Amino acid sequence: MLSIHTRTQTAIAVLHDLSSSNVLQSVNYLLSEGEWKSLFDELEEGQLIRLLPQKEPGTLFSYELCRSLSEISLLDVLQAIDKSTRISMSTFKRNSTFNTQITSKINILKQIARASLEEVKISEYSINKTDLSS
Repeated sequence: MLSIHTRTQTAIAVLHDLSSSNVLQSVNYLLSEGEWKSLFDELEEGQLIRLLPQKEPGTLFSYELCRSLSEISLLDVLQAIDKSTRISMSTFKRNSTFNTQITSKINILKQIARASLEEVKISEYSINKTDLSS
């Protein structure tokens, strides 16, 4: 089974909570006020959520989804909250030991990974109690 980092699980729980407006899966995650604000900021910057007018940033129900849950993929969430998923080819190009063939293979692997992650829709991902302890 795919193990998803707690921060990613929290982000997914937040998106589920916003889509349902009544289930609070995200409260199972103990984050500081600053960590919650950072997570909301990243999800907003990733254009997954938006702050509602006249609402105070940093609290769950001050936001709404930018698109339906069924349109948000795991890749969308990872790109919003985990900057390491944005692999830069400039790193490889600067290293003279990587030639065009290796760079091409790396690009193919990146495309396969992106396509696979795009297929996993957040609406199909459920968080259960055993996920919370990982």
